[in-house]
Amino acid sequence: MFNEAHVSLVGYVASEPSYLKVGESQIPKLTVRVCWTNRRRDSATGEWVDGNRSFVNVICWRQLAENVSTCLRRGDPVVVRGRLDVRSFMGRDGQRKTAVDVEASALGPDLNRGVAGFRRVWSGTGKAAEQRAAEQHAAAGELGDGDDVPADDEAAL
Repeated sequence: MFNEAHVSLVGYVASEPSYLKVGESQIPKLTVRVCWTNRRRDSATGEWVDGNRSFVNVICWRQLAENVSTCLRRGDPVVVRGRLDVRSFMGRDGQRKTAVDVEASALGPDLNRGVAGFRRVWSGTGKAAEQRAAEQHAAAGELGDGDDVPADDEAAL
């Protein structure tokens, strides 16, 4: 935890999220590219000018990976928070290159650029995709009143 660089950034999902399970224990992992473009106002013309486009690889693990795979798509505006990792690697062309990765601790929609409907995944109901299916059935009137809220959480509502 010491000597780690933690970052927060705002950008757009640049690639479709890639979801898979790794290792013998099948731990969920999701990777996605996020990009942003710096903009500045040109003092001579008064117009906005795009600067460099930057990209970062965002890596999500476990429940965050499950939820992101259900909720985010290419082009969505996002806010990312996590641990920064800059690494060098040898490209296919034989040239040394640099990659910037963020191991996300939080990733979600940027509400400055749109709206989103948040649905809490209750611990007793399982995965985010299963929760969404249950809520769609409830919205269609297939469940009775209160069936979509766990009994121990009804008092909190």
